[in-house]
Amino acid sequence: MANKVLLIPTPMAAIRASELTRIDFSDAYSGRANRIYVDAEQAARAVFADQPPMAGWLMALRNKIVAPFGLRASIDFSDRGLGKIDVFPIISRSGTEVVVGGDDKHLDFRIWIRIQPGEKGAEVTIATLVKINHPLGWVYLIIIMPFHKLLSRLLLKRAVSWRSNMSPEAR
Repeated sequence: MANKVLLIPTPMAAIRASELTRIDFSDAYSGRANRIYVDAEQAARAVFADQPPMAGWLMALRNKIVAPFGLRASIDFSDRGLGKIDVFPIISRSGTEVVVGGDDKHLDFRIWIRIQPGEKGAEVTIATLVKINHPLGWVYLIIIMPFHKLLSRLLLKRAVSWRSNMSPEAR
């Protein structure tokens, strides 16, 4: 069914592509787009493009909650030479997969996006993989989990739903 986003087991391809030495948390969602993406990078840009105002509000709330723990309130990851998608540096990419993410003192994370083109659109899968580096990483993960689950589904749902008002960057 087009545009339905489902929680799925984390694909082994995502685990391998993350290049993390271990995975302490992972989840994955998949949905069928009623459009064709040229490549995975275009799909990834669609995931992070035109975020709803709620995303900004949730991020601001998250920043206030984690600040007392000494955790970063905003992401400032440097470009690794492959460019960025939204604020996230591209770690690796191919025609069908792109990995973005960053490393921090409390945790390292990767967001893996894959497309599988079909006759009537593309299956888009997004997986989040996390390696905890410090006990505060677990605290952070517990705090952001409700936001993560909500935003992962919402952003993928928006990417697989055709929007005529989609920003040119995501087209």
